[in-house]
Amino acid sequence: MAKVMVLARIFPSEIGVDLNKVLESIKEKLPIEIKINDYKEEPIAFGLKALKVQFLMPEDFEGGTTVIENLASEINEVSQVEILMVSRI
Repeated sequence: MAKVMVLARIFPSEIGVDLNKVLESIKEKLPIEIKINDYKEEPIAFGLKALKVQFLMPEDFEGGTTVIENLASEINEVSQVEILMVSRI
């Protein structure tokens, strides 16, 4: 079964949010089939940093990237989730 790599940018609700806690919250909510492959903090502007997260998931996963967007958006410290790229691997 093929997998897809999903690259997402996750914006915190405000400057100073602990992005490691946000990442841990995302990990706890992820379905077993979706894994975090890589992540990094990305400076945006005026001290605001976002998380850039690379997810791996089955190609035929029901709900697709909407699952990632919805579960990350449920976290109080997250203001916005942006899917940057989806690629079959």
